Amino acid sequence: MLATLNAAKTENQFSRAMDSVKNAIPQALLINGANPLTLLHSALSVGLHAQSDEQCLELAHDVRVVLIELADRLGQALKDEDELNTAVTRLMSVRQRPIEE
Repeated sequence: MLATLNAAKTENQFSRAMDSVKNAIPQALLINGANPLTLLHSALSVGLHAQSDEQCLELAHDVRVVLIELADRLGQALKDEDELNTAVTRLMSVRQRPIEE
């Protein structure tokens, strides 16, 4: 999986990079079953210059909402991982202490 992610980092075409790592995106980061990075890329590559100001503002709002949700989910996933690591470390230290009678 790490080799796949590293290869995607060097890919110049975003859609090919996302396609190669689609199975590596944690479920917790998906928003309504969709990859938020793909959603954002689609919104930003539509050709905003050809759209009206109203359409651009609407897309900008949507991008903001998805970015905030992605940031929240990333933060929660990292927090959960940190909390889990702390709990495991504490439990392992209890196991290593001699039993007091």
